[in-house]
Amino acid sequence: MTMGIAYGKGIYIMKKMHMLAAASALSAVLLTGACSSHKEGSVIGEIYTTDIKASLDGIPIPVVEIEGRAAVAIEDMASYGFILSDSAQYRRRDLKTDYIYGDVIGHDSDPVTIGEKLCDILYTGVETYINSVRIESYYNGVNTYVCIDDLCRLDDPYNVEAGFSDYNFNCEFNEEEQRYYINAFRFPDLDTDRILAEREELLCNKEFELYTEGSNDDAVYYGAKTEPRAGVLAGIVSDGNGNEYEGVPRQFDHDFGCYSDYMEYDLRETELSMPLVKDIDKYNCVLCIPWNTSDMTQVYDNDEYMRDMLDTVSKYNKPTIVRFAAEMNVSSLGDSPTAYVKAFRHVAELIHNEYPDIAVMWSPNDAGALNRPMSLYYPGDEYVDWIGISGFLKRDFMADPNSGRNAGLFFNVGDFAWGPNMLSQVMDFMEENNIEKPVAVSEGGVVTSMPYDNSDISAWAEPRLRSMYWYIPMKYPQVKLITYFNHASPYEVCGYDLADKPLYRAIIDEAFENGPYLMEYPAEPKFTFVRADGFTAEGGILPLYAYSYIPEEETAGVSYVLDGQTLAEKTDIPYKYELDLSALSDGEHELVSMVRGVNGTADEYSYIIEKNGNSAKIIKK
Repeated sequence: MTMGIAYGKGIYIMKKMHMLAAASALSAVLLTGACSSHKEGSVIGEIYTTDIKASLDGIPIPVVEIEGRAAVAIEDMASYGFILSDSAQYRRRDLKTDYIYGDVIGHDSDPVTIGEKLCDILYTGVETYINSVRIESYYNGVNTYVCIDDLCRLDDPYNVEAGFSDYNFNCEFNEEEQRYYINAFRFPDLDTDRILAEREELLCNKEFELYTEGSNDDAVYYGAKTEPRAGVLAGIVSDGNGNEYEGVPRQFDHDFGCYSDYMEYDLRETELSMPLVKDIDKYNCVLCIPWNTSDMTQVYDNDEYMRDMLDTVSKYNKPTIVRFAAEMNVSSLGDSPTAYVKAFRHVAELIHNEYPDIAVMWSPNDAGALNRPMSLYYPGDEYVDWIGISGFLKRDFMADPNSGRNAGLFFNVGDFAWGPNMLSQVMDFMEENNIEKPVAVSEGGVVTSMPYDNSDISAWAEPRLRSMYWYIPMKYPQVKLITYFNHASPYEVCGYDLADKPLYRAIIDEAFENGPYLMEYPAEPKFTFVRADGFTAEGGILPLYAYSYIPEEETAGVSYVLDGQTLAEKTDIPYKYELDLSALSDGEHELVSMVRGVNGTADEYSYIIEKNGNSAKIIKK
């Protein structure tokens, strides 16, 4: 198992996967020299020897001269801790930063004559990308060269701030030595022992908390654009609740508070898809627009297209969140953190300056590649209104039932696949950086089908689905949107489609009916979860909910015991019990929550109820 690999829902992680091949092909056509007047193989320049020298991460590398500029071959760079690959289908070469393994023995070029012609530059329709950003290149029939000043150019204030070019390099030129000292950004070392220890600390501690129903005035609220004052928007993808225009029946007999409709930047899409485009006037809802792109650098030449899309969405007069370039920590969008942040800021500035009512969401995957921490990609508070995550609860890592415990810890799968766990890393990141933003599960779900294993996984999946819809708003009151990815795709390693899962739908609907969910916007929820500890209840009935997490062991049930007498045992999340306070005498009473694990774990958590007339205060012992 390669711990540095990207990890999404499956092999593909976006909704319109049937369109991505077309999008990539279109992008390739747009970016290559397909319309050039040059004939393939024709001579378009010359390459010369030079006395200029260069070192890459302190190791000498040969240099040539092209059009009066120093250049290096990417084939040589491949020996310095980079991965070189070719795609004949898309007519492109990719060089991506890796790690330097072992000793690299480099050498300077040693020409006999300075300025001597070495070879011709030949025209080719093949484009060159370094860390997934296109760069001007020169081909001599054997090697592909890039100029050092292109590779290392800091041509934007953010490049200067970050200290790296869009390709993730910088350099200094030593006049005395006539040498470029090129430095490559390297992703953090894959210290799996350290990362595993961090995950253990994050996910391997028992947790228990008693909650009750508080006032909506108690809700966490940041005042962000489109943020509900209280409650969690019930969200679904735009075609996730059927499509009457294509004969697909509704799966839920109600509408939703948020519809998520995907736009493909590569295809220059501007309009909502079916059935949302037909039905949008019927809904009181938030629009969330995941705006997918395969190349961050497209944004600099396409302001007109972006305005067209934003104008079109704006005409519906719905509160709107644009989720641009998501899941960068599991895709090629994150190959150059500098290019990612720079491009994201460009889009965010355009939206904030020209469309002030539209919110911008930054949305990583819940568990990215281990060497791609979220901190590398955060654009900054002023560019972000919401923070989202793509979080999918899966039994196995990369469709491997034998992937083991470490993979579970690293990527929140298997025994560690619980609703709050998929938010643990982003919440940790936000706390460490004092980021106060509303949070969304911008794509989420629990695996419903595994083509490689057709066994019934309901016993594993159902409590996890409950944890997603009950535990998340309990533990993380910052979460204001949960979007279920109810979309079937033949390309997925795992499916999340609810079409043949009536019990799963019933679990979700139960949470919608009885939890703090918003089925339209604007609206108010029935209540807001608050911790019972320190809460003073007024009146006769005190609703109690239990959050119980036993690492690597499911909770079998929670019992409520008052003054030594068992009141009830609940076996399903959220373990709700309505305590009749009117039956209690004034004074102190002991309430014990007894937690049983499926493997025999037994724990008790004690509270004191101080009853005084019509009020009662709950205090954790």
